[in-house]
Amino acid sequence: MKYQGLLCFLVLCLLAGCTGDGTQMRQQLEALEQQNSSGEDLLNDSLAESLVSYFDRHGDANEQMRAKFILGCTYSNLNDLPRALTTYYEAADCADTMRTDCNYKVLSLIHAQCAMIYHTQVQPRSELQELRLAEHYAWKDKDTLQAIRRYSQQSGAYDFLKMPDSVIYVKEQAAQQFREIGRNDRAARTLGGSTITSLLKKGDISKALEYSRVYELESGLFDADKNIAKGFEIYYYIKGECYLATHQPDSAEYWFRKELREGKDIRNQIAGSKGLQEVYEQKRISDSIAKYATLAYELNDSAYSLSEMENLQKFQASYNYNHQKFLARQKESEATIAWLTAIIVVLISGVLIWYFFIRYRFFKGLALDYRLNNAPITKQLRSMARNNPPQYPTLDDWKQLRLLVEHEIPTFHGLMNPEEAPLSEMEYDICLLTRVHIPPIEIAKLKKCVPSYVSNIRKNLLKKVFGIEGNPDEFDQEIVKIGNKTMKS
Repeated sequence: MKYQGLLCFLVLCLLAGCTGDGTQMRQQLEALEQQNSSGEDLLNDSLAESLVSYFDRHGDANEQMRAKFILGCTYSNLNDLPRALTTYYEAADCADTMRTDCNYKVLSLIHAQCAMIYHTQVQPRSELQELRLAEHYAWKDKDTLQAIRRYSQQSGAYDFLKMPDSVIYVKEQAAQQFREIGRNDRAARTLGGSTITSLLKKGDISKALEYSRVYELESGLFDADKNIAKGFEIYYYIKGECYLATHQPDSAEYWFRKELREGKDIRNQIAGSKGLQEVYEQKRISDSIAKYATLAYELNDSAYSLSEMENLQKFQASYNYNHQKFLARQKESEATIAWLTAIIVVLISGVLIWYFFIRYRFFKGLALDYRLNNAPITKQLRSMARNNPPQYPTLDDWKQLRLLVEHEIPTFHGLMNPEEAPLSEMEYDICLLTRVHIPPIEIAKLKKCVPSYVSNIRKNLLKKVFGIEGNPDEFDQEIVKIGNKTMKS
């Protein structure tokens, strides 16, 4: 590969010399740019590296930036994301923004590509920073459509950071800007999705319904029968949530089942199952609640495993690509060195695969307790107990706590409520609070009783639920095992 890259460089230099002014090199760069713009994968890194080498010596700032951008895209297509990100930053460093002819279009694309990588790596703050730069340089390029797009995309980072007010603000501003340039379809699409879900979370149901209507009428994504274009099926879940918010569970059920029927990927299946669980919670049909809560839990677990496996596969694909380059170079050297190096590479691969496997098992074991301990309702209850004077949960707060624990541990309610000895409301609430790691003294405040009363109940529950004679702390130890045992088995 080393010699192949050198050969490409020499050939390109020869062609450039024949034309006298590097015309052939520029034509080759433009050809790769057109290939990239058309969506065709760039896979010849030797050619791209040769162009970078040439323009580093003979090109101006714009040409150097363009060549390195193409090389970064090539690395990205080859799943070598760390090298792609590094190359994108090198490309951005080439830009001379003091020049009147600075290529702001490519500079904007560079930062957009960096944002995409950060998005796949779930780094929303870095993604947000890159999207702001992409938007800034799109405005400098006087590309209004791209600038608004980059601004609108920032809402995704805010959504991950759980900042619904920022999501709504960005989306509404972007939609207004799209309307001002006559792109009502873009405006309508911008007001769909996370805009509607954020409004529902904030309780602004009337605006959520209005945006849903605009999305369906003006986005251009729906046919005459109100079927959405393929790939956008998640909207059926959002539509169902709108009906749930207006207490129309039968209509909501229709859209959630349409989501399960037409949205075949795991994201849509999780959403549909979660939606049906919420429907039956509103209808108070316990068997169906348990059915869809269990299904959603299993799908979430599968999605987590799939995500970990995809990360491993991306790493392996990147590794395999670099390994093939390495083997090609070794063919030109002595056979003994090639064998030794191949063995080292295999060992490194084994260690890395083992590392990812251990990491997966470790985080899977911690994931449940982390979600329970850091859920919004858990933090809210903990804050209430620590307030001076204490605040007390509403019926809706208790409902959210039950939904959290019973969603994360579908077997929890059954284990805590055997038919022969069902728990009282006080006892079950103490079980729930203990499972999300609320300390006894704070439980007493939330339940408006003295700590000794909570201690007596915990001691009695140890015998009643687990059949063990002991002290209250042993009850805490036993209840925290519920769910963890299942995950670790």
